[in-house]
Amino acid sequence: MRQMRLRTASFLLRISPTDVRRGRHALQTVLGAADSGDPAALRALARAVARHGHERAWRVWLEPGKSGGPTRPWDSPALAGLTVDVSTVPAWVVNSAWRAWLADPDPALWSLLRRWNRPATAAVGSRTRLFSRLVLGAADLSPSPLILADTAARFDHPLGASARERLLTDPDPSAVSLFCATAVQSPDALEYCLAHGLAPVDETERAVFFVRTGQQEQYEALDPEGTLLALGYRAAGAAERTALRIAMAAMGGVDMLRVLAGQRSDRHDFASLAQTERDYLVTQLTRQGDWGRLWRLVRLMPLPEAVDTVGWFGTWRPPAEADRELFDALRAADPWVIGDGLKAVSVLPSRIKPLAVDLTENVGTALHALDFSADGRQLAFTGTHGGLRYFAGVLDLRTRRAALFHDGLVHQLSAVAHLAPDAVVVVEDGPGAAGPAQAKTKLHHVGPRGVRQLGSTAGHIRRPERVVGDRRFLVAAEQDATGASARFNVLLGSGDGSPTETGLFRGRNGFSPRGTAVASDRRRVAVFGAEDIVVADLATGAVNVLDVALVGGVLCQAQAALSPFALVRVTLSGDLNVWHDPLTSTSAPATARVWPPDNLPIGLAWSSALHRFVAVRDGHLELLSVPPSPDVPLPDDLVLRRIRLVGAPHWRPRVRLSSKGDMLAVAGEWPTVHLYDLTPRKSALTGPMGSLSRENLAEVAGLLRRPGLGRIALQALTMLQACGEYRYHHDIGIGDTTRTANVSDFDIELREE
Repeated sequence: MRQMRLRTASFLLRISPTDVRRGRHALQTVLGAADSGDPAALRALARAVARHGHERAWRVWLEPGKSGGPTRPWDSPALAGLTVDVSTVPAWVVNSAWRAWLADPDPALWSLLRRWNRPATAAVGSRTRLFSRLVLGAADLSPSPLILADTAARFDHPLGASARERLLTDPDPSAVSLFCATAVQSPDALEYCLAHGLAPVDETERAVFFVRTGQQEQYEALDPEGTLLALGYRAAGAAERTALRIAMAAMGGVDMLRVLAGQRSDRHDFASLAQTERDYLVTQLTRQGDWGRLWRLVRLMPLPEAVDTVGWFGTWRPPAEADRELFDALRAADPWVIGDGLKAVSVLPSRIKPLAVDLTENVGTALHALDFSADGRQLAFTGTHGGLRYFAGVLDLRTRRAALFHDGLVHQLSAVAHLAPDAVVVVEDGPGAAGPAQAKTKLHHVGPRGVRQLGSTAGHIRRPERVVGDRRFLVAAEQDATGASARFNVLLGSGDGSPTETGLFRGRNGFSPRGTAVASDRRRVAVFGAEDIVVADLATGAVNVLDVALVGGVLCQAQAALSPFALVRVTLSGDLNVWHDPLTSTSAPATARVWPPDNLPIGLAWSSALHRFVAVRDGHLELLSVPPSPDVPLPDDLVLRRIRLVGAPHWRPRVRLSSKGDMLAVAGEWPTVHLYDLTPRKSALTGPMGSLSRENLAEVAGLLRRPGLGRIALQALTMLQACGEYRYHHDIGIGDTTRTANVSDFDIELREE
């Protein structure tokens, strides 16, 4: 049957049928038979090619199958008839063959391409043409260093071998350097470099390469003093520096201190190192017991780091008396306390001027409650028109216009929570209510469609707080105020829907909330009662109870705040209670007396921007020093620094901190909001002391003269000043040297006037 089909196909090809489809089918039959090497089929193919041309035969032979590739193998005997004369092979066939080989390096196809010795044409694309000429060894080829290096790094394709051969026979310094860079990640590339002696031409790069690849003999011969390696290390990025430190330690015999600290390890080169690098040097010197050299470096570290490092010196002390005095002072200090004190005095100025926003045109005569939006661009407010009409709204801080305003309420609004640009939730006092201690009667949603009462709650309602989620808020409220059956719960609301119970107080009928605190992530909340505190995670539903009775008879508190690591509250006696995470213990909190009972803060909050708790009192912002863990005892003076809030009202002020803690709003008995920018500034005082200039030391002296500094801040600044004066006590300056930086002991500087 097959022979009959072959004869029929051969006959059809001889008579040149007008049916194109039958002619193509006939040629397919002949090619298929020729694939097996059948002599009759090969003769029939030769006749068909002679009659119909190579072009037609190639198109049928390369016709893709179901997989998308040629249906016949590249070592087919049929190809012998098609490639007797290489010049008859169409250019598009050569291009197709190169594309196929680059995608899948079939040995039979490579044999065919090598016999053809024809590169791909420009029609197939510059990259394929380049690779084809590279493999065929074109003498006039000049590939870019990056392409050549990337191609040479291919060990999964014969193309890579051709590129590597060119690296050896006609080395391009840039391409060799790029290829060597891959050797630190590729075992195959590393083996090739070692076998053929490939290394970067640049001496600095070569030194780094020898260390990264463990070629100790080559490195020691090239860079016995470590000079080149130090230069390469300084020019490297953070990731490569880390890898180099590991490689140097593994290889051994490298003066790592010289490499990391540069040629002047007692000066600016050391001060410019990253903390991980300084830590590494400290570790190496500590292991070596080289205390003298380590002591010289200590005075160039950031002050908290220096305080921590002297704790590793054991019984060693500097031989010079002046050094011993400074050494003992550093050893007696606490690194966390010193670091916290420096941050407090360097992040903000001694007085902050406000941006005053007058709301007279928008709202009336007085403001009663404030709340920032989540992004800090809007401020929700409540207030009154001459004590007769009450209003609520949202102020756009960019345009200073009210984005929402409603004044249809008949009683004072004592609390507000911002839900959206066009919505707030407010608490309306009942008739005759004199303040927060009196009963709150109604909870309202205020939006574009007006005012809507939320639920039927008619007892005490604490201030609503916005929580995570779209237009969601939390409020503690008394659900039944009839005699002994009075019951409180925490309710969760969403938009203008009625709040629903959370079940946080289920089984705790005696719990009477006195206040709430919400973390900056708006997920964790704390509700304060007379004898205990309920802490809940709204994301996981986990609930923990802290026993307030363990504090020692304190039955109520003024304010509270949550941070990522602690919960704090101010009692009415002026104490600050601190519970550290995980907030599951029933042990007593750390407690310190901070304020007099008759002058408590009016605002307490966690500032993510400043990374500390802050309080507002007497027209000042107070920065608090609360340790991040219970391992560090509370300092004697928790108020690190008092910063004057210029223009802040002292009579019945209302304060609110933004979610990020970078903006403080203060309002009083007039329609003006004072906005204080608390964005921290960068300061050289918290950086390495080796980089401090005399101008920085003058700043330290000025800070020490400012009022409002707590004992911790004073201690930190005094020690920083002592370290700075020690560094400069041998300097001789002629002329104006106020801006001179990084001058070490015994340096003499001359400056022109």
